[in-house]
Amino acid sequence: MRIAIVATLLRPHALEIVRATVALARAAGAEVCMTTETAAALGIAEGVVEELLMPGADLAIAIGGDGTMLGAVRAAAPHCVPVLGINAGALGFLTAITPEQLPILLPQALRGEFTVESRSMLRGVIQRGDEIINEMTALNDIVVRQGRQGRLINLDVTVAGRELGRFSADGLLVSTPTGSTAYGLSAGGPIIHPGAAVTVLVPICPHSLSFRPMVFPAADPMVITCEGNFHGDEILVIADGQDPVTVNIGDQIVITPDPCVASLVKIDQTSFYDRLREKLQWGGG
Repeated sequence: MRIAIVATLLRPHALEIVRATVALARAAGAEVCMTTETAAALGIAEGVVEELLMPGADLAIAIGGDGTMLGAVRAAAPHCVPVLGINAGALGFLTAITPEQLPILLPQALRGEFTVESRSMLRGVIQRGDEIINEMTALNDIVVRQGRQGRLINLDVTVAGRELGRFSADGLLVSTPTGSTAYGLSAGGPIIHPGAAVTVLVPICPHSLSFRPMVFPAADPMVITCEGNFHGDEILVIADGQDPVTVNIGDQIVITPDPCVASLVKIDQTSFYDRLREKLQWGGG
């Protein structure tokens, strides 16, 4: 088995978790592959560039918080590599196991004793006239929002070729069911079961109280057109919290289901409802 390790070294104790993961994987006879940065932090010279990390891997292991998991999933999905998350962060909604569970559950995963949950992803294409200026993929969400000044922007939205409306807000958030427990939840959106075939549109501080979060069939394409604002502030498009892309007035953001599907490793019997209760501290048995 070939294991690709993706890690953030900024989290407390992350390096120790990486070192323990490598030791357990090699003890199980697995081939371990990691980036040159991670390898250098471990004091070994066996790293590869990021582009070569996922091709040929049987399993990817993401060590960090949900941001690390998102990045690993985006890299792994085109190669159909399942991703196991080890939580070295805070909330860790996407990560499957804790460092304390590592000695027991990682060998189990290396024996192939796990199931895979398929999660839908979004594809965003930024169009300027007939030209495509940027493409992005997101497991959680694609956000269109105002820049640094905190002022309203005007956005026109069509869904499945039909005009939905023209809205003034700080921004719009388009989320997968997986992303409904991330930024979408903080913005007032609904919690969606990850198995639902839907897309969620959540306004961010809308000017009109009648503009509420909406849920659409996942297959319906959505087009957001930047109509502008009153102050000439920049408009940003952000996928999964990554570096923003600046767009111009008149640009369109076309959002559709991504042809790639994320594969998340599930290694225990914890259900989505169990995770909600635990992570959101709802109480109960």
